[in-house]
This record gives sequence, structure tokens and C-alpha cells, in this order.
Amino acid sequence: MNPKKIAVLGGGNGAHVMAAEMTLKGHTVNLYEMPKFKQNMKEVFETRTIHLKGNIPELQGPVTLNMVTDDIAKAVEGVHYICLTTPAFAHADYARLLKGLVHKDQIIVTFPGAFGALVLRNILGDEDCPVLADANNLPYDARLVAKGSSTVNVFGRNPINIAFLPAEKGPSLIDEMREDLFHFEKIYHDVLECGLAIVNPDWHAGPVLFNISNIESPHVNFYLYEMGWTPSACRLNLALDKERKAVGNALGYNLRPMEDFAGRPDDYTWTWQDLYKEGHGSIGLTPICGPNDINSRYLTEDVPYGLVPWAAIAELIGVPMPLTNGFIDIINVVHEKDWRKEGCGLDELGIAGMDKDTLLRYVNTGKR
Repeated sequence: MNPKKIAVLGGGNGAHVMAAEMTLKGHTVNLYEMPKFKQNMKEVFETRTIHLKGNIPELQGPVTLNMVTDDIAKAVEGVHYICLTTPAFAHADYARLLKGLVHKDQIIVTFPGAFGALVLRNILGDEDCPVLADANNLPYDARLVAKGSSTVNVFGRNPINIAFLPAEKGPSLIDEMREDLFHFEKIYHDVLECGLAIVNPDWHAGPVLFNISNIESPHVNFYLYEMGWTPSACRLNLALDKERKAVGNALGYNLRPMEDFAGRPDDYTWTWQDLYKEGHGSIGLTPICGPNDINSRYLTEDVPYGLVPWAAIAELIGVPMPLTNGFIDIINVVHEKDWRKEGCGLDELGIAGMDKDTLLRYVNTGKR
């Protein structure tokens, strides 16, 4: 491996672990957080050090980073990779921060993507835009021990896949990126397939919907996989997943997001009983506390930046998604918002007005 200079953008659980792991791999790592959230990383800003705990042998101990900054220009200057490790609702804000500071010889990877490459390309523009890549998941199950702390518990690793925009750039980059960053298991056809293969919107949907009163109750310390991962929740997850797979089929993809996440073989078919065992019995997932707030990312990310763009793309190509749209309608009531207007629609993705052929050509070549 040829050590690289890497910027990790974001101050959450995954960003902390990623910055530490990339440093352990021998890279020079700059960690950036927006000034308005700087206080949430008080210890890391003061010490440049992240403390890793958990049961993964190679992710242990204190790790000192090259730089921790709230200056985006300093963070990305001269770096080879920019790893955007934030919730999907921050992608557009980061694209606006990066506009004018990035160049075509860099590579921006979003973890998880959730159509992030399309959002970034729409804001950064086509000229001199870096190669953009979307990963389908965060590489870790991890939680900071407390707000402002420099210590993060890493419960487990997640298998991750990747897609490129333009897709035709992927074959020349993937070997080096697997060596430098992560062993991406699958290269998707394009970022549309990757966005439709994000696991969380369908994975979280049933347990969140059927336990919304517990999630917002001040008297319940809610554990999604211990308390909410019920047979009924798993049935709804699979029904929503079936609609998402129909959209993939219409675009020529064989979507297997929950199967890939659980490490199932290509010929595997879920039952709700299998899915129940996968979530409720997981040593990596069951100990994770939350959500305990209806404004958790399990709702404010998975719905407007997962289910909403899925439904919008489905409508664009003429595939019905009645259960998915019904779920969006219910969460609109819960949040007193119109997530179809406030979330990530066709305009935000930069694909409004395209037909299926034009859309597929764009994600393959980057040409509108």
C-alpha cells in the first residue's frame, strides 16, 4: 500500500472510527467537523486523539490524527481521498462547502452513499468534478460513549459495497481503493443501484413504525433490536424490500441489500423468521441503544433520504410502491412535515425530467 493523505469529514460515530483506522493503516488523516458542531468533539479537538474500544483486535487503543479542524479548506487541501462520513441529510451542505475546493484528481467517497454522489455532482457541477463514489453502508457498528468524548465503542464491522459516478471509472480505481480503504465486496453497476441497495431504510422501517410510541416515550429506554425487532416488524420490512426490489428489476439490477448485509449467499431467500433471528439475535446489533427520539436519523434520514428518493425514482420509471408511499405518508404526519418536498427528490438528485434510458446513460458516463 502506498500511504495517502485522507480527509474524513464528519464528527459522528463512524467518522471517529474511520479516521482512527485510516491512521492505523499508515495514512495521513485530517478529521473535519463543522464549526457549529465542534463542541460535540471537544476532547478530540483538544487532543487529536481517538480512543477505540470493543472486540475487534485491530481497532484498539489511542490513535493520534494528523489534524482535527473546523476549516474545510485545510482539511481537504492536497488530499487524495475525501471520505464523507455523515448522515445523508448533510450531503448537500457538505457539497456546498466543498464547491471550489476540490478538483478532478481527487476521489470523494460517501459512507453511506444514499445517492450522495448524485447530490454532490448536482451541486459541484460537471466540470473538474472529482470522481464520486457511494458506499452502501458504514463500515462499522459503533457508538461514542458520550457526547464530546474521544472514546468510541466498536461493536462490529459491516460488509460494504461501492459504486462510482461515472460508473465507467470504477474498474480502473477499485483495486487501489480496496487496498487503501476497505475491501469493498461488490461493485454495483452504478450509483442508482447503490442508492437502492442502502440497507437501513427497509431494515429500520418496521421496528420504527410499530414502536413509535415507545421511541417517543420519556419512560422507555428503547433498544431497537432487543425490543422492537418483532415478527410483525420483520414482515413489514420484507414487504417494503419487495417493492424496492421491483424498482431495481425495472432498472436491470438484482438487489439483495438485506441478504448482502447479513452475508447470505446469492441464492438465499428470506423468511420473516430468518430476518427475526438476524436482528434480534445479533451480538453486534442487540446491545445498541435507541432510537429514543422521533427525530432520530432512523426517521429523519431513512425516510427523506431513503424511502423518498426510492419512491421518486419508482414514479419516474413507472413502478408502483404503495406500501413505501404509505409509510412516507405516516411519517409525514408524525413529523408534521412533507418529506417529499423537504427530502431528497428528483431535483436534488439532478435527474428530474430524465427517462429511464437517459438516467442510466448519465450514471454510467456522467454526461447528461
